[in-house]
Amino acid sequence: MRRLKHQQPVEIHLDGADGVVACRVLGVKGSVASLARVDGGREQSERLTPAAPGYLMFEHRGGTIALKGIATTEQTDQPELLFVVLDGVQLPERRSAARVAVSALARTFLPDDAGADDYVETPLANVSTSGLLVGRHPGLDERAQFRLELLIDGDADPIRCDVVVARRTPTHVGMRLVNIDEADRDRLGAIIRRHTA
Repeated sequence: MRRLKHQQPVEIHLDGADGVVACRVLGVKGSVASLARVDGGREQSERLTPAAPGYLMFEHRGGTIALKGIATTEQTDQPELLFVVLDGVQLPERRSAARVAVSALARTFLPDDAGADDYVETPLANVSTSGLLVGRHPGLDERAQFRLELLIDGDADPIRCDVVVARRTPTHVGMRLVNIDEADRDRLGAIIRRHTA
């Protein structure tokens, strides 16, 4: 917790919920961080009463730190809320496989609309067998989970899986691959090895 500084931007990612609660640090005492919502909105924060499990995420020395704990707020008009760290473990963002730059397109759908005409297409910055980085697009800002099709090397048959947003920057969105068939993971691994060689 000593890595957090006054007014530092942080995000609360609630377990099993879409979206994040954007905050700034007001103070830290022991394992408890006092936070202020950036937008003052209460939609996500209503889920914090009496308390909700999740992660407090922030940037530190070029990496993303995730602290597991409980977020809570009192039922008042004040923007302040609390995040209590439970396990005391600071988890830097880990990549289980090397990422490579690949010239490709990522096509994202809402989870229940895969195959529909309504999708967002954005350039792929890099990819591994566990995650990817795509160019930021307004259509990727509202949700935390999507259905993904990767169109790599002109292949007519895209690699399909679900993705969960891990982080957002002003220019890119980092996503973790989930629910990917072994055949598609093997295809992706072969593509990555080909671009690494």
